Amino acid sequence: MDSSALDLVLDVGNTLTKFAVFQGDRILERRTATTGNLAAVVGALGSTRPSRIAVGSVSTPDEPLLEHLRSLAPTMVISGTTATPLRSAYTTLHTLGVDRLANAVGAAAMFPRRAVLAVDMGTCITYDLVDEDGTYVGGAIAPGGRMRAKAMHAYSARLPEVEVQGTPIPWGTSTDGSLQAGIHHGMLGELQGFIHKAMHRSADCAVVLTGGDAPLFARACKSGIFAHPFLTLEGLRRILHHHAAGPCPLVGPPA
Repeated sequence: MDSSALDLVLDVGNTLTKFAVFQGDRILERRTATTGNLAAVVGALGSTRPSRIAVGSVSTPDEPLLEHLRSLAPTMVISGTTATPLRSAYTTLHTLGVDRLANAVGAAAMFPRRAVLAVDMGTCITYDLVDEDGTYVGGAIAPGGRMRAKAMHAYSARLPEVEVQGTPIPWGTSTDGSLQAGIHHGMLGELQGFIHKAMHRSADCAVVLTGGDAPLFARACKSGIFAHPFLTLEGLRRILHHHAAGPCPLVGPPA
């Protein structure tokens, strides 16, 4: 594979579209734009002329964006049903979020022939486990911090909606402090519980965290947990290369 080729990889979320330009394993450039705002995405792309493009989206299909990307280079749209370097034990691939699949692929590439748990701390917290033989086992989905805060406010008459910043003390001395403590330490306890279950299954299991809260919780776990801010993008790139090496469902620029 041409080591000078540029790969453009887009992770399209419900609110933000993150993308990076890779040359081999190296990220040359990364940016963020508002999902659904074609002008913002095109503007952020600038003069980039990639050799290949990979798109993974958990948002509604954006045909104008895809049409623009296909005018730039062969474009692969990755979904939960896309073949990857991993075997899969998941029984409903048609409902599997592409971000979860990409995280599993990216984490497994970091730790070949070793079990690995990928944790994405975003709007929802997702836990995805890969066995040492390269089988995607499956995982779990739980509410993230903002979702917990909004739910407690929405489903109660008097609880305010709070924002958690940093690490609150375990025992809040006010209602706001108690809510912040419950959110943060509840998430931390949940995370530690899933890590414990993964390591009980495979004692040598590695753990990779991604998402905005990943560095904070990786430090809080204090047990050799890795934080990778671009895990989803890296996983999408790995899937693109997996297909580029053989028969590839890429759609090229129109004639």
